[in-house]
Amino acid sequence: MSLLLLYILVTLPALGGRTLAVRVFGFSDGEGWAVGRTLGLVLVAFPAWWAGVAGLAGWQWIGAGVLVGCSAVGAVDLRRHRPSWRSLAEAEFVFLAAASAVMWLRFVRPEIVGQEKLMDLGILSSLLRAESFPPPDMWLAGETLPYYYWGALIWTVPLVLSKIPPDFAYNLVVAGVGGLTACLLWSLGRRAGGSGASGWLSVAFGLFAGTVDGFRQLMANRSIFNFDYWYSSRQVPDTITEWPLFTLWLGDLHPHLLSIPLALATVLLAWQIGRTGPRISLVVGTSVLFGVTWAANPWSMPPTLVAAALMILCGDGVWHWPNREGWTRWVAVVVVAVAGWLAAVPFHLSFHPPFQGVRTVTAWTEPAMLALWGGALLIPVAAAAWVLACRMLGGDGRGRAVAVAVVAATLVLAAMSGRPTLVMLAMVLVGLVAAAVTGDRWLSRPGIALAALGVFLLLVPEVVYVVDSYGEKLHRMNTVFKCYIQAWIVLAIALPTLLRVGFPRPRMRSLALGVMCVLALPHVLGMAIQPVTGRTVGVDGLAWMDAGDRAIVRFLRTQPRGVSIVEAVGGAYTEYARISSASGVPAFLGWANHELVWRGHEATALTDARRGLVDRIYRSEDPQSVIAAVAEAGADFVVIGALERRDFEAAHLDALRAAGEVVAVGDGGEVVRFRGTGLSET
Repeated sequence: MSLLLLYILVTLPALGGRTLAVRVFGFSDGEGWAVGRTLGLVLVAFPAWWAGVAGLAGWQWIGAGVLVGCSAVGAVDLRRHRPSWRSLAEAEFVFLAAASAVMWLRFVRPEIVGQEKLMDLGILSSLLRAESFPPPDMWLAGETLPYYYWGALIWTVPLVLSKIPPDFAYNLVVAGVGGLTACLLWSLGRRAGGSGASGWLSVAFGLFAGTVDGFRQLMANRSIFNFDYWYSSRQVPDTITEWPLFTLWLGDLHPHLLSIPLALATVLLAWQIGRTGPRISLVVGTSVLFGVTWAANPWSMPPTLVAAALMILCGDGVWHWPNREGWTRWVAVVVVAVAGWLAAVPFHLSFHPPFQGVRTVTAWTEPAMLALWGGALLIPVAAAAWVLACRMLGGDGRGRAVAVAVVAATLVLAAMSGRPTLVMLAMVLVGLVAAAVTGDRWLSRPGIALAALGVFLLLVPEVVYVVDSYGEKLHRMNTVFKCYIQAWIVLAIALPTLLRVGFPRPRMRSLALGVMCVLALPHVLGMAIQPVTGRTVGVDGLAWMDAGDRAIVRFLRTQPRGVSIVEAVGGAYTEYARISSASGVPAFLGWANHELVWRGHEATALTDARRGLVDRIYRSEDPQSVIAAVAEAGADFVVIGALERRDFEAAHLDALRAAGEVVAVGDGGEVVRFRGTGLSET
């Protein structure tokens, strides 16, 4: 019943989103419904967020009012203007099919633990309790969250209204993100390829294709029931090479996943500008979507802006230079960039990442490693680049001879340079860019332009990286991660165009597609049969947690906003900080490592001091010392759960119990209440 209620609550805004897309932006019924759910969720979240920024504690109910308004307007429009119900049903089938497929993948591994999933859960839980924005930092009580949260925010109002606890909501949101992404890939793929089949092709390879490493493992006699997916997601040494299917299967509700539907919606609206010309309504809509994409994941800002610019400049099949005919499009690009920043200006003014600059790389990717990661998508890229090169060099026998000579020279240069991936990607990029910006009207131009962007994203970490705190050995890790996963999505959009251009003959196109499917299928088949061969455990993400700990979480969720807790402190990527993450009640200290990543090493003194105070609270034998330490921490509750009993001596926990009011919350879980000491009372 809860699942049905959530489905209704994320569908009702789609009514208003569809009306906006069809009546204002000029989309067809099918495309309008495909993008309408994402538009509707943004329509609900955006004014609610601004209300929260203004300090209105009832921002969720403002969002609820907008949701009702969107639903009413959309319902009236459906009644007055009969749409093509078949088109709407097809778009809704895409959403339901993709969301159900992702949910199937999550059934066997719903646990919200490991990697950064507790962090993702903590952000979602904090948003559900937030009274204003930025939301509280669930791991540093008294501070606001210094991280990006907009991707999770669009789900907050429906979750508040549905009253589904985060234990279950987390995996339902993962499936919902898969559904939204599929709808938008379907729409963009149809535009790139000109048919419904093209849309499904982009969905299949964008969301559900595996890497070639799955095929390699199968050929190495590894059982399909026992693939090493983790190895495939770390294909390039000392980097992260996740791809969308892996992220969904893992259930990593991180900004790089949550921002994908927002980025795709931005690109789709920008393409509409490219087709119809700049109109104020479309430019405003694209700007808002770009702004919230930026706030959802700053790593998505540059690729999304470039993709939107490309679609504005060539969405109608003609490349528009900033001359007498094209200057309005270039102005529109500038407006989207500036207005997008302004749309999310409260986020930008409060978010201050410890940016350390950009440097040139000291390691690079071997061609074989890149092929094992994205080979299925790179086949049509290479084929299209070859065909386009031959056309631009004359298209006859002489042109092909010159193209062969260029390829040969490229391979020689690649071998001599010691950085073959860089050289080969650069040559392909030059060819795609030349094709995208020259010639007369060409319907394949938008797809080729997006393909160029995808190749550029693969090229970036061969040249530069964004400096972070992970050290020299892992210096490319995050840059490869963020560039590769976005390149995958962009190339999936361009895939129908690349196949049509790279393999003009239908028989060769079918053969190439067959080879790509063989290479891409093993991973998804292995993941899909796990729920059949393993133990199905449903969607409860906290089933792994100790029963007493879950009782503590349920108790804390009933407490007023503004309270804080102390719980055992341990390493990042572990079960520590599980109470604050699951309840949304801020801990005095959670994963200290992540606070340093978010805030910079200047926060080391603060986290060290807090860690010492937590140690005093749990290791003191004198109740008065405990009271003094808790007062210094400003906490309302101190947790005594499974980890605390494991890490601290019974005598010390007895002193803690004697220092305050023990609340037995059930199943052995305990919290010690300290009245008058909490942050909420200061």
